[in-house]
Amino acid sequence: MKITQTLIRGLAVAWTVTMLIGCLTPHDQVPDELMTWNDKGLHIAIFALFSFLWVLAGFRLGRVAIAGLFVGALIEVLQYVLPINRSADWLDLLADCIGTGVGIGSALVWNRLFPNHSF
Repeated sequence: MKITQTLIRGLAVAWTVTMLIGCLTPHDQVPDELMTWNDKGLHIAIFALFSFLWVLAGFRLGRVAIAGLFVGALIEVLQYVLPINRSADWLDLLADCIGTGVGIGSALVWNRLFPNHSF
């Protein structure tokens, strides 16, 4: 089954929206299960998938890296200014950047391992 670039872009957009909703949900509405996870590891994971999808969607690596930094910074600023009982944390932004790098690297490896399955 061949996955089209349109589908991958749709997944990238959907994941980006899901990330924003999840990161901007008021603290008291976050499921208890998520509260037991490692916060920095979660940031790395969600941004790794974010950048992996955007690279596979055909966006240039530099733009994806800048987008990861921008989205991570936007989330932290919004967590600081919105009345959602969430706290901004520079270490979260660092984890977001690490995750972005992991996702970009994973996409590069994917494209080398599966050149006929690149999108």
